Amino acid sequence: MRLTMVATVLMTTISAFGIHERKLHKGNFPCRLYTYSEEISDTVFEHTNGTPSSSIEGFPTLSTSGIYDIETEEQHAAFLKAHPDKLVVLKFYASYCRACKAMEPRFLNVKNDKQLNGLPIVWAECKASRLNKQFFKKLGVLALPTVHFYDGSNNGGLVENFQCGVNNIPLLKNKLATFLNTRVNPETLQLVEVAQPADGIRQLSSSGPRVEREVSIDNTFISEEDLDYLRNGLPFFTDLGQDDFLQLLKKAKLQSFNAGDIIIRQGEPGRKFYMMKSGLAEMSIKSRYADPISTPPSYLGAVVNQLKKYDYFGERALTTGEPYAASVRVLEKTRCFAFNVEDIPESCILSKQRRATQDVVDKLSQRYELPEDYYEPNFPASKKDENILELLVRFKQIRQAAKCFDYIMETDPDLGNVGEIARRSLLVSKLSKSQREEFKEVFNLADVNQDGKLTLLEMKKFMESARKETTDEVLLQMINKAKPLGDGATEYGITLNEFLGVMAEAEFYSLFIETFQVLDLENTGYVRAGDLDEVLHGVRGLISDDRKSIIDVEDKDVHIDYEQFSKMLLGAGL
Repeated sequence: MRLTMVATVLMTTISAFGIHERKLHKGNFPCRLYTYSEEISDTVFEHTNGTPSSSIEGFPTLSTSGIYDIETEEQHAAFLKAHPDKLVVLKFYASYCRACKAMEPRFLNVKNDKQLNGLPIVWAECKASRLNKQFFKKLGVLALPTVHFYDGSNNGGLVENFQCGVNNIPLLKNKLATFLNTRVNPETLQLVEVAQPADGIRQLSSSGPRVEREVSIDNTFISEEDLDYLRNGLPFFTDLGQDDFLQLLKKAKLQSFNAGDIIIRQGEPGRKFYMMKSGLAEMSIKSRYADPISTPPSYLGAVVNQLKKYDYFGERALTTGEPYAASVRVLEKTRCFAFNVEDIPESCILSKQRRATQDVVDKLSQRYELPEDYYEPNFPASKKDENILELLVRFKQIRQAAKCFDYIMETDPDLGNVGEIARRSLLVSKLSKSQREEFKEVFNLADVNQDGKLTLLEMKKFMESARKETTDEVLLQMINKAKPLGDGATEYGITLNEFLGVMAEAEFYSLFIETFQVLDLENTGYVRAGDLDEVLHGVRGLISDDRKSIIDVEDKDVHIDYEQFSKMLLGAGL
């Protein structure tokens, strides 16, 4: 029995995307996506050269539902290579994930829409396991279920990466419609190649507004509701004096963007703070694992959340001086209030005048030092007890330093960057006084020369004392991540302030990982969003408001990559 479901809200979406009945139109694919059947299609896709997939060694198997089952990184690469003329839609899921199970039949409904027959699309899925944790991380799969789009005509490059629970099925359809409308030739029904930038130059800047208007209280572009939220609802402006607020408003701009426009791009200097007046946008983060060769210029990373009316972004970049940590792309026509950092009054935390300079960082660091007259209680102990205690403390300190060095190598922090130092100084401030003194002792223990920096040789000796094998090349690479050196130069070392900041970050990161691992019963690297939210209840202040948290989703059964989420909690790059 066949059940056809047609929803009014989905038909509205059809009109918005200009998708017509089965009739050829330039710029539109010849089908109507959103009238679909729950009946499973018997369509079986073949390998592009006509060879059955089962006869190709190492090639993904084809299920009875017409979806290829990818199990390994090698199969993933082979599958993309085998479909250079197709859009590859790949779903990532876990067998224990309730959100994945709920999404499965709806995903099949989209895949089996007969109006998509004949279009250059192949469908695949990949199940999470403890064996492919690193593979999923490499692909930027931050949540389960996630859907990837790979553009076969563009070297099989990843062009879309978004979490796709039940509530995001309309988003899947919209992204399919957008891709097919813009990339499929309506006459040949083949993908049209995208022209690449000359000389391999990649698009790196944001789009800029389509329209920009002045803002004032007495014009029609700002409603009483907008004004009330800007004044009383936006946490950064509530403490401003009325004169400062009015002056700020006079210098603000109301910017309009169309679907597809990029408001900010990850890595750009933070110059503006934005609050959305209307529309819909998505926030994406590109991790350091993304392949710069296989991903096209338009790829912005994994979508971590959607932004709507009165959501805001860009504030962390303004407060620390770091570049934007995420990209924001418009899904529907959007208007934003834009505030230039130069125009924000000094009484606001977003002001450039209050940005953390090296002098400010030094002053912050001084606050963490014990006063000269600090009295430490002294309890009598035998010489043997003292020796044992000293030995245990030393072992603990060595482990802490080794953990710090491991974190540096894993996360590639820009140690010498003032913005990152400022961000980490906030983490240092959350440590107890005893923890800060303990970390200083670790630094002094490793700093044999007592010159205020850890050199290459000192770090090597300290790592060896922790029984951690390393080489000069690895340690020099670690130092170079702080500040680039000339060929063969080894004189730069890690300063105390840099060390304290990274130690604090490493300490919090380890705490989060150890806590979340308890919830990861399958050891796949993913934990239910609702469980993460419950564990973090009361400590969400550590989460950077520069982007909405990836766990702030309607479907709490979605599973999250908790290692990457832990970095988000600390405001660190992925």
